[in-house]
Amino acid sequence: MNCARTFALGLALGSLMFVGCESSAQNIATSDAQSTRWSEEKWPFPVDQWGTGLAFRCGADKCGSEVYLYLRAKIGFCRCATGVSDDDEIDRVGDVELIGTDYKPLAAGHAVTAGKMSGRARLFAVERPLQPAKTILTIALANKCDAIVATIAAESDTQTVQEANALDFLRTAGIQQWVEAQHSRE
Repeated sequence: MNCARTFALGLALGSLMFVGCESSAQNIATSDAQSTRWSEEKWPFPVDQWGTGLAFRCGADKCGSEVYLYLRAKIGFCRCATGVSDDDEIDRVGDVELIGTDYKPLAAGHAVTAGKMSGRARLFAVERPLQPAKTILTIALANKCDAIVATIAAESDTQTVQEANALDFLRTAGIQQWVEAQHSRE
């Protein structure tokens, strides 16, 4: 069983077991209700230089609208001294291009935190052929010299409620443990 599937299985069962992931077996328990709102989905994007990540879905009954969260670690891709502290850095490390290559920021980003990570969140409009533009939220967080990037797409516009749901999920013990596991892979 791969690490992402083990992670998702742990979320569903209320405990996380990273068995055999990067030669480091770790067990942590979580009863965080936020974790149970999200279910793992198959990574829907082609593999690129950053590999695959984790994909999650939160249904409209639990998050107000259908919300998808795509999470990847970008090891060594963040400014070590300042992390993700400005919009130039979130634009550089973000994954909005997973949704579409024709995009523009809708406003300046703002500071966010998730556990011991801090960074920025920023809304983008992504133009898509023969479809209406889609609003995408990128959250880029720094953990030492590493970036943890979340791309959030919602069926309705990604607004404050979806951002709060995504940040709450990123703050869960399971995600924080995953972040630590990514950092130890260096």
